[in-house]
Amino acid sequence: MPQLDISTYAPQVFWLIIIFSIMLGTFIGVFLPKLSKIFQKRFDQKKHADSEIESLIQATKSLQESYDEKKEAAIKSSHEYLENSLLAINEAHEKRFNSLEKEIQHEMTRLQSTYEQQINNFDENYKDIINEAVDQILYKLGINNGR
Repeated sequence: MPQLDISTYAPQVFWLIIIFSIMLGTFIGVFLPKLSKIFQKRFDQKKHADSEIESLIQATKSLQESYDEKKEAAIKSSHEYLENSLLAINEAHEKRFNSLEKEIQHEMTRLQSTYEQQINNFDENYKDIINEAVDQILYKLGINNGR
């Protein structure tokens, strides 16, 4: 059997060592530096991306804090505005209420004086007529008035 012949082992081992050495040299000299550069580039990109993410997280936290502060300030401002508006409305309501109360009081006084004046006019205008009517009623009833 030719594959078990020892005389062919030496050239096979020789070519194995030569081809393995060439392949190992090529791998170490060409492929390993390329792979090393690729891995280093990936590592650098990952490191850069991590730092970017960290800075974005810090910026987000800063923006959130700023937003919360502005939101609280806006809420406080709106509450103050609403309270001031309610106070102004209440003051205007009180002024209007007092004004209407004065108008009503004035109108009541005017009506009272008009009423009293009409009663006095009625007494003056119809006093003689009423006295005469009373006299006639008393006369017809047979009562002497004594006037």
